[in-house]
Amino acid sequence: MIIGRFRLKGVGLVNTLIFEVPPFPTYIAGSKDCFNEGKKHMRRCTFSVFDLLIVNKGVLYICEDGVKYDVKAGEYLILMPGLEHFGYKACTVDTHYSWIHFCLEKPYVLKNCTDINWGMVLKQEHTYIESAKHMFHIPRYGKIGSQEFINHELDRLFSFNDTNSPEKRLKEQIVFQELILQLQKDSIQIPTSAEQVTKQVITFIQKNYQKEAIKMEDISKQLLFHSDYITRCMQKTLGITPLQYLTSYRLSIAKKQLTTTNEKLDSISRQVGIADSAYFSRLFKKVEGITPNEYRRLAKREGK
Repeated sequence: MIIGRFRLKGVGLVNTLIFEVPPFPTYIAGSKDCFNEGKKHMRRCTFSVFDLLIVNKGVLYICEDGVKYDVKAGEYLILMPGLEHFGYKACTVDTHYSWIHFCLEKPYVLKNCTDINWGMVLKQEHTYIESAKHMFHIPRYGKIGSQEFINHELDRLFSFNDTNSPEKRLKEQIVFQELILQLQKDSIQIPTSAEQVTKQVITFIQKNYQKEAIKMEDISKQLLFHSDYITRCMQKTLGITPLQYLTSYRLSIAKKQLTTTNEKLDSISRQVGIADSAYFSRLFKKVEGITPNEYRRLAKREGK
């Protein structure tokens, strides 16, 4: 077992991070990155915070405290504070991943757990004067069960890197809490029918977002489900409707184009399925709080 930041002698690999909620872990920083073929993770001997690595493509070869992990696409690994870690092998292909640094305000425990269930997580129901108490059990290494949701939340989380709004740190923490909660849920539940429908919707939208006229009828026809049922599934799983996700996905692609190319707005607008560039600009400002041109200038000024 490991308590706090210290490994107890004579104990081997432990697989589960256990901590009390509230308070939730505190988000520090994060981003998407890539190790090109032939590159590997740096060696850290005294890193003082948790490092959550989520691989989107390729394989990340990490050794922590003598234990080797091959973290594949769709998998994650939580590296511990105070334990030496390094890339024990160079990436054999370009490996795309997300990293998140976070800390815990209260002591934590590491131990081996199997068959995690909600009975282990919920420790005390709330009363009129006391909040509910939970003891989260997050596997340190595992598969992402709700890949679409996690990717969506990662895009939301990292989008705050491009803004300087006063409330950005609070918003980052809120989204990070959703990610941690989803990791807990993924360790417990088998994907529901709602999550399976949501996955199909997201796949359809990501393949067809460049088409201008995507309607609920098109999605319903493709999935062979009633549009109301599809909407309920998306709202239950992601908290948004299919068309809201379509807008969010289109704008995420547009933001990448704004920061990595010099293409004109009308060209970017058409590429993401919005023929009217004026409407695109209004929609962008409504969602992001600034115009596309302001976003581009801000990103370039901050070196994004």
